Amino acid sequence: MSLSDIFYFWEQVLIDTSEAGWVVWVFWGVFLVSPILLSFLTFGFLLNKKTKKVKSPSLKITVLVSARNEEQDFPSCIKSLIDLDYPKELLQIILVNDRSEDSTKDIINRFASENDHVLALHTEDMPDTHLEAKARGIAWGMKHASGDWVFITDADGEVNSNWLSHSLSVIDENTGMIGGAIVVEPKGFQGKLERMTWAFVQMFNLGMSGWGVPFACVGPNMAIRRDIYENAGGLENAEFCIAEDLALLKMVENATAKIITPASSETTISIKQVPSFKHYLSQLRRWFRGGVDNGLDYKFILYSSFWFGFYVFTFPFYGWIFSFNVYVILLLLQIISDILLLSTQKYKLGLRSHVKYFLYLKLAQIIAFTYIPLSFLFTRKIHWMGDGYSVDYE
Repeated sequence: MSLSDIFYFWEQVLIDTSEAGWVVWVFWGVFLVSPILLSFLTFGFLLNKKTKKVKSPSLKITVLVSARNEEQDFPSCIKSLIDLDYPKELLQIILVNDRSEDSTKDIINRFASENDHVLALHTEDMPDTHLEAKARGIAWGMKHASGDWVFITDADGEVNSNWLSHSLSVIDENTGMIGGAIVVEPKGFQGKLERMTWAFVQMFNLGMSGWGVPFACVGPNMAIRRDIYENAGGLENAEFCIAEDLALLKMVENATAKIITPASSETTISIKQVPSFKHYLSQLRRWFRGGVDNGLDYKFILYSSFWFGFYVFTFPFYGWIFSFNVYVILLLLQIISDILLLSTQKYKLGLRSHVKYFLYLKLAQIIAFTYIPLSFLFTRKIHWMGDGYSVDYE
């Protein structure tokens, strides 16, 4: 492209924008919100507190994992917890078997018998409650937790050996919750798609946290101060249906304590992809339903965000109507903001490869912004799918 071609292009842009009416400006302006918002979240992500290793830890910590039918992934998760670089006399690891039908029960019993600081629990021994799935296991584990802080992850996750010592470096006496990043192992098409789904979804809580407005914490990587949990009456007394992580966050908000979400390689947890694409779609719906059930504020934010996302996704099909040149500029701004998002995550989380999955990010956005809002027009019923089991929520 010659210099004259560039000048001609910008001349046409100026002509098109000068002749545009207010309807056209609204049409362009609504789409422009997307790259501006992503850039805002990306910068907020950069503002998240840096972590460092606590050299002389003094806090008693409980790490809690609830699992059901996780015989394939759970052993590697437990081994990463056993290898945590934290004084064993200050560390309690609670492994909860939630009515598994495979060898999960035997696995956690074996690790508990081999390690004095590991406690094996089984939800078949707990009193009946209204709680389902992961929330049931967490509630039972919390009944036996002795740590000042309780860190929670999932059975398909693997933690960095410095997860605890780095996470604790950002707290003070006013902190009530610690969040963290999640990265999915990019194995095959589905793994790469899930990695980009998490990359996009997490920018909202990680980005807003950097601006001092924590939006959410994610279940596979979060910690809560135990006294806040107990003072709130536990999950048994919390008003929620699906999202136990948001219920825990509400406890902290009600206690007017701070929520800190550091972003570093040490505080990032790697998780496995879900078993199938059907599980993946089920997970998307569960996330959305868990959010909208958490109050009018979450409902407004999520519904407006997803319908706005649907507009952004469909824009490339008709955005050229008023001006092809302006259309090209807006699409370039969107692409640049997406790449900056992925580049920032790669830098902050110490990832070896991330930006190259850009096309999977676009596909993940397309699926989320079309499937979720359209599917909720027909039914709000959630089918929580696990390994060999499912839970239905009306």
